[in-house]
Amino acid sequence: MKTKSEKLFEQFLTANDLPFSKIGEVDNARRPDYSVIVGGGEIIFEIKELTEDENYGRVKDPSRPDIKSSSRTMGNHVRRKIRDSKRQIQFGADHDTPAILLIYNELDPIQLFGTEPMDFIAAMYGAYTIVIDPQSQSASDWYNGTGRMLQENVNTSFSAVGHLCDRGGRVTVTLYENIYAKIKVPCAELPACFEVQHVNPK
Repeated sequence: MKTKSEKLFEQFLTANDLPFSKIGEVDNARRPDYSVIVGGGEIIFEIKELTEDENYGRVKDPSRPDIKSSSRTMGNHVRRKIRDSKRQIQFGADHDTPAILLIYNELDPIQLFGTEPMDFIAAMYGAYTIVIDPQSQSASDWYNGTGRMLQENVNTSFSAVGHLCDRGGRVTVTLYENIYAKIKVPCAELPACFEVQHVNPK
C-alpha cells in the first residue's frame, strides 16, 4: 500500500514528465523510496510523513472543545525526520547520487505546523538567535544558533531537505539545499517545478 505522500509525489512526477522508479528493499536493508531521472541524471528521494504530535490541536478547556491550541519548538519535526532518514539517504551518497529527503505534513491540513520555511532552516542550520546584553539592552545581529543538523562534517550525505506540499489540489516541492553536501543537487538541471531555496547560514 502506498502512503498518501508517495501517491502525491508520483502525481507530481507524472504531471511534470519526470521518469521515476520505486526502489525496492533488498534483504530488509532500508533503502530510499524513489529514483528520479532529472536532466539525464539520477536523484534519489526519501519520503517521510509528519503524522502526529500531541501538542497539535490540543483542547485546553474541556468546556470549550471548539478552541484548540498548538505549540512546537521551531525545527524539531524536521530534525526528527532527518534523524529517521539517515540510512536511506546514505544509500544515495554510497552510489555517488544526489539524495533528497522530502517531508509531507499529513498532520496539519494547511501543512504549516512544523514545516514552515523557518522550521527547515532552523533544523538544517540552527535556530534563529539573537543575544541581548542585559546591561545595555542592545541586541546582536541574528545568527543560526543551536540545533543544526547539517554541518561541514555532519550529515553531508543529504543533498537537500524539502517540503512536499499539497494545497488546493496543487502539489509542490520546495528544496532547501545543503551547502555542506558531498554531492550537490544539480540545480541548473532541475525543471521549474522544483523550487530551490539557497540558504546562507550565519
